[in-house]
Amino acid sequence: MTESKNNNDKSMRSKSYFRYLIFVLMLVQILDTYSTLYPGSMPSVIVKEFFPLIDDDDVTSAIVTLAGSIISIGMYFLFFNQYLVDKVGRKRMLAITILGMSIASLGMFLSVSYEMYVAFQFFLYFFFMSDIWLIYANEESKQNKRALNTNIILMAGLLGAIIMVIFRLVFVTDVNPNWRAMTLFPMVFGIPLSIVILFTLKETTEFQSMKEAPTRNSRSFFEDIKSVFQTENKKPFIYILVISFLFGFSNLFIGLFEKYIADIGSISQSQVTLIFLMTIFTVMIAYLTNGFLADRIGRKPLLYLWSFLLPISVIIWVLGANNPSNALLIVLIGYALSHISYWGLWGIIRIIALELMPTDRRGTGIGIRSFIGAIGITTGLLISSFVVLELGLGITFIIFVFGNLLIIPLGFLFVKETKGVDLKDIK
Repeated sequence: MTESKNNNDKSMRSKSYFRYLIFVLMLVQILDTYSTLYPGSMPSVIVKEFFPLIDDDDVTSAIVTLAGSIISIGMYFLFFNQYLVDKVGRKRMLAITILGMSIASLGMFLSVSYEMYVAFQFFLYFFFMSDIWLIYANEESKQNKRALNTNIILMAGLLGAIIMVIFRLVFVTDVNPNWRAMTLFPMVFGIPLSIVILFTLKETTEFQSMKEAPTRNSRSFFEDIKSVFQTENKKPFIYILVISFLFGFSNLFIGLFEKYIADIGSISQSQVTLIFLMTIFTVMIAYLTNGFLADRIGRKPLLYLWSFLLPISVIIWVLGANNPSNALLIVLIGYALSHISYWGLWGIIRIIALELMPTDRRGTGIGIRSFIGAIGITTGLLISSFVVLELGLGITFIIFVFGNLLIIPLGFLFVKETKGVDLKDIK
């Protein structure tokens, strides 16, 4: 009876509303992409303002890495955001996460010390890279279009990266860089977007059906956590958590690339901005590949592909940055391949995790995955802050990125293929 009603509710959604929903989720992803990327586009500038008397690059790199490990703890709170998605609804929590990114960016803008900046970036991590939009898109999409619709939204989100690069080109220059201007976009764009979400979007049909189900059980917080590990997909979900930890642990470069390049000194700030710009368009390769192949050949082959390419790509640009004659070209190629692999792998991990969870535990399950991934990031950054002092950023990047290769056997042996799974049938 519930399944029939759910199908009827979905059929009542007009095409115009679905298109509007996708458009709003595109705006969400634009803001989320910008908010995810802009702190990592300017660490060398932050260091110069707040630590003008420290000349040792390895020391400042260690400070930034240690601060990053502290900041990453903010991502633990993503779990509570996504847990509440199953309690108060997808719409309200999506609006709250957008508003939170705006408030955090305002705090960063007003920062007068490195400690204050770190505190508000910590707060920003409560909200960015939330998968609430992903839950929305997948619960409202046909089962054979989920990966396609997801990656259409992700490709639209690249506009956020383009906006970030434009802001960086204008404000973060070799002379008188103004990093605070980088916080303006989420401050100005986020507040009206949160209002639009709250007053114009509907709850998903899956969530409405769950709320209206006569047999729906009310669980305590700890019972909710326990229930995530009492599904038919318990074993593959546990290994997706292990993979999420490895992904967070291994990819330190994503937030420290700019610092490494600035320390090497072979590429100017304007050329770094050019690399960021070119990389945005190459990331489309990852989204297009996932969008068109994930629903055809499955999720797992792409999991293997991206995990294999990541270490190779990082080695290319780490070593290439030390080439005096061709640094720009080599770094551009290597870093572009790193972003293709990174975002391709992250997208596949997120889709698989979502497709392993029942509707009433989907937000909680995704929250736990975010929490474990954040622990991986914290652990990687904390350990690397000591390794950097001995080996420098470049060698540290290479050592840690090889952790991605462990994802291949784990995925092959223990992760379930979720292509074509009907979300409402997951128990």
